[in-house]
Amino acid sequence: MALEPEPFPDEPDAKGKLLPLVAKAPFYGWWILLAMAMLRVVASGFGNNIRSLLVLPLEEEFGASRTEVSLMATGGSIAVAVTGPLGGWLMDRYGVRKVMLLSLIVTVAGYFLLSVTNALWQVIFVFTVPLGVAYNWAILNSGAPVLNNWFNRQKARALSLLNVGHGAGALLLPVMAFLITDMGWRPAMVVAGFILLAAGVITVVVTHNTPEEMGLTPDGDPEPSRTSSQPTTSSDGVTYRDAIRTLFFWAIAVGSACMLFINLSVVFHMVPIVGSRGETQGFGATLLSLQLFMTVPIVLVTAWGADRVDGTKVLVAMMGLTTIGVLVLIAADTLVVYVLAMTLLAFGGSNWPILWAVLGHKYGRRNYNAIRMSIYSVLILGMSAGPLLAGVSFDATGGYSLWLQILVGVGVAGVLTFVMAVRAARAPAFGA
Repeated sequence: MALEPEPFPDEPDAKGKLLPLVAKAPFYGWWILLAMAMLRVVASGFGNNIRSLLVLPLEEEFGASRTEVSLMATGGSIAVAVTGPLGGWLMDRYGVRKVMLLSLIVTVAGYFLLSVTNALWQVIFVFTVPLGVAYNWAILNSGAPVLNNWFNRQKARALSLLNVGHGAGALLLPVMAFLITDMGWRPAMVVAGFILLAAGVITVVVTHNTPEEMGLTPDGDPEPSRTSSQPTTSSDGVTYRDAIRTLFFWAIAVGSACMLFINLSVVFHMVPIVGSRGETQGFGATLLSLQLFMTVPIVLVTAWGADRVDGTKVLVAMMGLTTIGVLVLIAADTLVVYVLAMTLLAFGGSNWPILWAVLGHKYGRRNYNAIRMSIYSVLILGMSAGPLLAGVSFDATGGYSLWLQILVGVGVAGVLTFVMAVRAARAPAFGA
């Protein structure tokens, strides 16, 4: 399939013949949001979160160490970080929809490849490219740029509802755990691939890159708002070069990296962490599911706050609560304490919609993908070593106590960095 550049119209297309029809229906952006959220539901239950469920089966089958198995998370994160700017450029150049479709095809192929692997290095490769780079472009990084185009006044709310799909889909993790136990992990991967393919095709059909393609405007306004201080047309926004020259760019990236360093370490090793304390794999999967599901109410509340106050201040609070969650996990020895720990740690996985909304408001629409994916690369590089170092710590000490203490220090550093970002956010962006 040849990729042809798609124009990014500055004003509603005069040929938008769909306008009379959609004007009488709910704003079409909400339908796109619904489709993308449902894809997130499926991807959360049958996508990258399954890596935690595969740690013990892979160790048993390949005789690998915890450090070696952890490479399937670290390798994928590094690959995603390195290719992030390329993904952003492709989305800006050819439109998110085309990149999403091609990446979805590669992702589904990855599930089928995973089912026939016969060496650990092959598993690591699949989780690095098809289920790393392609998966991120198809699912995790396709929603934000589209919704940033379709929503302005309700940007954080729309992005938070998208993230709700990720949290709600965590309820499917016990189902995936059952399939892996009942069928074996290889057949379970084939089932997951077909489910993701069906959800992805539906989403691609429903999605349009911009409201202007349908003769509409952001938020469904009859015409671009002239009272909002936020960008309202596709030509608004700073250049990529100016964006990376701001202190805010680097502060928000490093702070997010600290938050996600903690989140990925805990999510990937959650099942083994509780297993090292004598709990069952099913109990660990349930706790992981709870942590991911708790992002649903959290993103709704934090997005409500981010639409009313500086979203960067909301990120400071979320980083602080995540750090407290690590402290609670260290002391956890009863179900109630574990639940409290999972609830607090869920703040660490709920930052995405707030972060993407903050960037949209700060830098505008025109170069949003290139700017966002560059920040994404910085924070992914920062967090990618988390699971690997946690595995190294486990192999060296026989437990996770030391690693959890290190994560507390990372959390404190994250709080301080986000505070710096709050101060930097007061400065206007170049060209604003």
